[in-house]
Amino acid sequence: MNPRERMRQSNRRAVNYLLSKGYDDIWLKPHGRRQDLVYTLGEWYRALDLWNLFDGICFDPDGNIILIQIKTNAWAQAKPITDFLSNKNNIKALVINVKVTGRKWEVLVREYESYNRKRRKDCSLRRKRVVRRKRILPNANSV
Repeated sequence: MNPRERMRQSNRRAVNYLLSKGYDDIWLKPHGRRQDLVYTLGEWYRALDLWNLFDGICFDPDGNIILIQIKTNAWAQAKPITDFLSNKNNIKALVINVKVTGRKWEVLVREYESYNRKRRKDCSLRRKRVVRRKRILPNANSV
């Protein structure tokens, strides 16, 4: 099997896996000679994949948009994906590894999520002490 056929087979296995898990409207960007022009606030660039990183997009069972990256016999590097998601809100990315050993195909999945919610600072030390008349009382409930 040549590399192009292997890529098509692994994409088909990945899509069937996603459909079996309830993902819907799966779109994979075709690879070809022509590149898309991506417009940004800084420099524009040409990309074969979506943002030179993802192979497609789909919806999860809850209706959220999921970015997909499919690899054959390897995991994609995590750093470019986490860097991409670092300044995004409410986006998930699935990295699908389709392993081929002999005639056996296995689909493995890693999920990455953007965590850009504002969080509270940990104030547990300040909360346990109450300052009154320039004294620190150990327990505010006993006063």
